[in-house]
Order: sequence, then structure tokens, then C-alpha cells
Amino acid sequence: MMTTARIREKADFDAFMLPWKRLAGQSLSPAGLNSPEMILPLLKNIKGAELAVVVQGKDLLFALPVQKHRALSSNWITPLTVIGTPHLDREFPAASLTTFINGLQQPLLLHSVSMKGHFWDCLGTPDVQFSVLNTWARAGLKPVGTFESWMESNFSPKRRKEYRRLGNRLAEQGDYTALTFSQGDDTDMWADELLALEAAGWKGKRGTALAADGNLQSALKEACQLLGAAGKLRFWKLTFNGKAIASMYAIVEGDQAWLGKIAYDESFAKFSPGVLLILHATEQLFAESHIRLIDSCAISGHPMIENIWRDRIEVADVMIAPLTIGKLRFAATKGAEQLRRTARNFARDAYYDLKGKKRS
Repeated sequence: MMTTARIREKADFDAFMLPWKRLAGQSLSPAGLNSPEMILPLLKNIKGAELAVVVQGKDLLFALPVQKHRALSSNWITPLTVIGTPHLDREFPAASLTTFINGLQQPLLLHSVSMKGHFWDCLGTPDVQFSVLNTWARAGLKPVGTFESWMESNFSPKRRKEYRRLGNRLAEQGDYTALTFSQGDDTDMWADELLALEAAGWKGKRGTALAADGNLQSALKEACQLLGAAGKLRFWKLTFNGKAIASMYAIVEGDQAWLGKIAYDESFAKFSPGVLLILHATEQLFAESHIRLIDSCAISGHPMIENIWRDRIEVADVMIAPLTIGKLRFAATKGAEQLRRTARNFARDAYYDLKGKKRS
């Protein structure tokens, strides 16, 4: 018998680490940003969410962090997590997902779900209510062939020369190095460098840097430790005279990867350190032959990453609910959510236009 549960207490979270790691290893679809090594530190450090699970005996068959709102629930979105893909047991996916949905007391929003793959195929079953709220595409990378062949096919000779020139100019002025995290490295040091770079930039000035929130900062450092120990952490940085000037991490699960936070020293902006770092990370990811897809997790239309990674990942925000929630209630909840989004987007765009600020 499959049963649903909501895990809310810190004392209970650690008990789910091992079964959740086993589930992630045999998940229907990888869900790297929602990996237990990332989510459990967040749940323990930040209030407002709970872990929704489906269990059968001692086995965990479904896991997703969720939060309740007034009229609906959603997967948990934080500055470190953006996707609504759960870990779902590949042996009993339909039964596990239906059990979870049938336990819902209100409609559920799943944000930023890939529109291709096994999990998406499971969503549109006649046993549940399902509706797509909106769709968009963001930059991704499907590493086929070699990094060198990708560079040649992706960029003109003039552009490749410009990228080499940027790196050479840095090297002429000091000790410039591109580094890659190795198993056993001090994850705290790598995380601290990223946090410091972000806090020193425009996000720090606006107050949206991770370092402005001690709980988020602690959660990221603990997550890096756990991800590093599990072999899921990737980290890259550029250094100049021994000091980090750009840093970025990623999470790898199965045959997929997701980029995390990126930050760079804005005093080096004329050298495009963000671009140089992305190219260094891309080369390292090409070397991992088992990786088939890397999600940038960037906003649609991002001016930097979309000019480098030309593949696109189609994603959607979807609403699901059990049949026990009436069609009228489901439609009304969907309509209210769409109105809320329209009003929010209008207010946000007007604010950024007025202030001349970037979207974070």
C-alpha cells in the first residue's frame, strides 16, 4: 500500500536522506536541483516549506518540496532551486504520482517543468486534472562530439579569436588561471568565494545576494558539502593573482546537469569573466561523456548564456489536482493565478523600467 505524508520537522528530515538518495538513483527523470543533498539543508535552515512524499513500506517512491499558499500549493522555489520536477520511482511512476496527486487538498503548481521526458509524459493522464499555464524556452547545452568541434560550429572565427584575446589580455597583466573543483577539495572555500563575489556585485548592492541571508548562506555551504561527498557537485572559477574573479557551480544527477549561481568581480567586466567562465565550464562538461543535457536555469532571453549555448529547453508551469477537486474550483484557481501573474509581471516590468535595474 502506498501512502502520502508531509514531513515538516527538522528531526525527521535526516531520516529521509538515505531513502531519498536511493530514490534519486532510480528516479524516472533526474531532478538535480531538487536533490536531497540540496533540499534537505534548505528545509532545515529556512521555514515555509515541507517535504511531500509517497512511501511504500520502507521505500520512498516520490519526493518533492512544496509550500502552501492561500488557494493552492506549489513546488518550493528558492534562490537556489527553480524546477518543479520531483523524484519519482521508475518502477511504479504512474501509481506513485497518482497517489501523491490524490492526496492533495488544493491544486498544485509545478514551476519550470521540462516539456520533454518521462515525467512530462506521466502528467497528462485521465486520472488527474492537468493544465498548462505558460511555456517558454531557456538556454541549454546538448554536448555532442568534442568541445573543439562545438566551438568551431558554434562561433565564427572572429568570435573565437575574441574569446582567446580576452583570456590572453588577462594573462598578460597577471597570473590568470581557470580552475575546476576536484573531489576532496574544501567545499566551504569554493562556496565562500562565490558568496563573496556575489555580495560585492550589483546583487549585494540591491540586497538580493545570498550572503545577505545567513540561513541561505548556511544552506548553500551545507549543500555543497553533501553534494561534493555524493559526487554531484561541479564548481569552476577564474583566478587572477590568486584571487577568485568569477565562480559558478552546477549539480549533476544521472545524465543531466543544472547550472547554479554564477558571480564575478565587476571590476574585471571589460574582460567578460562570466563568458570566459562559461566557456571553461563548458569544456569541462564536454569531458564528462555521460552527460547528455545541461540546463542553464537562466531566464528566457538571457543575453549572455543564450549567445553561447544555442540549444533550447522547452519548459512549462503546470497546474495539477485530483478529480475530487471540482472542475469549477480548478478553473477558478487557474484563472486567479493567471490574473496574479499578469499583475505581477506588469508591476515588475514597470519598476525595472523606472529604476533602470536588471532582473535578478
